[in-house]
Amino acid sequence: MPERPSPRLRRALIAAGLVFRFFLFFGGLALAVWFAFIHFPDAYNPFVPPRIEEKPNIVTGLKLRGLANEYDICVSVVRASGAKARRDSIASASEGCGMAQGLHLEQSHISYGGGIELTCPATAALLMWERHVVAPAAQEHLGSEIVRVRHFGTYACRNVNHAQGGRRSGHARGDAIDIAGFDLADGRRVSVLADWGKETPEGRFLADIHEGACGLFATVLGPDYNALHANHFHFEMARWGICR
Repeated sequence: MPERPSPRLRRALIAAGLVFRFFLFFGGLALAVWFAFIHFPDAYNPFVPPRIEEKPNIVTGLKLRGLANEYDICVSVVRASGAKARRDSIASASEGCGMAQGLHLEQSHISYGGGIELTCPATAALLMWERHVVAPAAQEHLGSEIVRVRHFGTYACRNVNHAQGGRRSGHARGDAIDIAGFDLADGRRVSVLADWGKETPEGRFLADIHEGACGLFATVLGPDYNALHANHFHFEMARWGICR
């Protein structure tokens, strides 16, 4: 029968084991952080601001929402993309309305016909959507460029679904835009009301750009959500949301 170690030796072995597990745990944690944030490319580092020129990936939504408290950085991100945007604020005496730090989009790669007043993160998401979702989907399904996005507005001091009471809409904070349709370079038009859900190039285009928005905006609502959205997509920048 093997001789049992002395109590003193057993205590020493237990202490050594605890120290080993301590260094194993924290060493592994440090190694994980090192691989995740130091050696990963900036595009996959959630703590590095997004670049609108880069194709969206799994952390892009986090990057965009992280711009909410980084106004100056966000403005730089938007302007670095080539878009022209003016710093904008909207004062409101109504509770839950107004926009302290937003942007007025003056020029982008696609025309919106004016009226784009959004918070900066929502503007960045919109620019990324038009470049990496709308433009390639139009070429794939429609064989033509989009020259104008038709919309029903951005900022508006109102409640959800224009109700008399209830909670404020994302539009009241400048966090939302309603997309109604598109004009193509070859003269055609695509309409959410007329083309959604159809097995046509226009219908497939709309399905793709709706799905593509879900990785950028927190809330994406379309005709399948309810009858009130039969004629538009609702894109909203929020902390939490849904894609329907």
